[in-house]
Amino acid sequence: MPLAEEMKRYVDQIPFFDTHSHVAGFDFGSPLDDKQGRSLPQILMNDYLAYLASSCFDDLQSAFKNGGWTVGEAEAHFQAIQPLLARYRHLSTYAVLREGIRELHHFEGADITMENWKKTNEKVVEAYRTHGERAWQRAACQRAGVARQTQICFLPYVTDHWGQLPAEERKAQSDYLAPSLVLDGYLFTGFASNKIARARSKELLNFYPTTHREYLEFCGRVFDLFHREGGKSVKLLAAYTRSIRFEEVPDSAAADLFSDDPEKLSGDRLRLLQDNLLWHLLEMAVARRLPLIVHTGYNWPTEWGHPENLMNILRSPRLRGLKVDLCHSGWPNHGEALILARTYRGCFFNLCWTPMLSPELGRHILSMAIDMLPRNKILMGTDCGTAEAFVGTVRLIRNQIAEVLAEKVLARQFSAEIARELARAILWDNPCEFYGMS
Repeated sequence: MPLAEEMKRYVDQIPFFDTHSHVAGFDFGSPLDDKQGRSLPQILMNDYLAYLASSCFDDLQSAFKNGGWTVGEAEAHFQAIQPLLARYRHLSTYAVLREGIRELHHFEGADITMENWKKTNEKVVEAYRTHGERAWQRAACQRAGVARQTQICFLPYVTDHWGQLPAEERKAQSDYLAPSLVLDGYLFTGFASNKIARARSKELLNFYPTTHREYLEFCGRVFDLFHREGGKSVKLLAAYTRSIRFEEVPDSAAADLFSDDPEKLSGDRLRLLQDNLLWHLLEMAVARRLPLIVHTGYNWPTEWGHPENLMNILRSPRLRGLKVDLCHSGWPNHGEALILARTYRGCFFNLCWTPMLSPELGRHILSMAIDMLPRNKILMGTDCGTAEAFVGTVRLIRNQIAEVLAEKVLARQFSAEIARELARAILWDNPCEFYGMS
């Protein structure tokens, strides 16, 4: 059997720990009645393609966001997105979604067209209505060989959402999901949903802090509740709104800032309070053995998400023992991210989303990571929002790992046995080490 084929067969049978996902209900979870169905246009415009709409149309077409349509309007919606699809069909993000739809819903032809979309849409609607979103997502995970999946979420995900599920359904979800708590709302920043999550956190704990000291106690209780309900890590998205460089600010200064109502702070005053709070939050994470996932790289301006902004956190004795996942490869600053993961014991390099963004980029960065990093420092995730995009992305990831490893074996960089060890490390062993899970 040719080496490339042998390596692909081996990689395909390794269980995959997807270290970065939004598939299972995004931030707050799916509705209790999850058999209302999803349409093909909802799947197509659920995530990345909706995000790109404003870059090629003057009209933001916000209705596309997160599939914000009803199933019964599928035909009108499919007609409406044709101009967008005409601009998207060459994208790798579209390709993985298309191939995931093909695998799960079986359409004929090279692409989804006006001729075949109705039958495909009927299959999509039937699948979601028959199984329900959660069961359909779990079936997709099983089909793709994904045994665990990190779910980026808010505190109400593990309390309100999981709490309303029947016991059997909750167990099925918690057996494969590893929730990661978004921190930004507790730093008084982020998207509007972060503020909603912070307000709900106060209600859940029946704790309404008015001082800096009380607020730190509140955050500690949030962490305890999240951890107790199955939380496995914390996530920082700050690069969307500010630099991920957080300085150590004295508590006395932070207390004064907090007394002026943190909800109304802005500019440098808000940044100083955020700097102080994040260091405390990370200390809380260390105490509870919750590793940190940081959005690095992809953003504008790119310097906000530059991995080197984390140098003081990675080097601080105050945060000794903190594990840090540099997600999205730190791209376009992937070289610096590789050096950080190569240098600091607690720093891991995560290619999540990179292969889907660009297969060429994904292969290139994966090849460099294998060349440069110890075997246990490379992580991989999908960063998808639907089961269909997820399946297509997992197929792409497995193919790229097999291809890159086979090429290096043929080049005599290492043996086929070491290649197999690397494949298992990237897909399964390393995430288990990062999360401290068996």
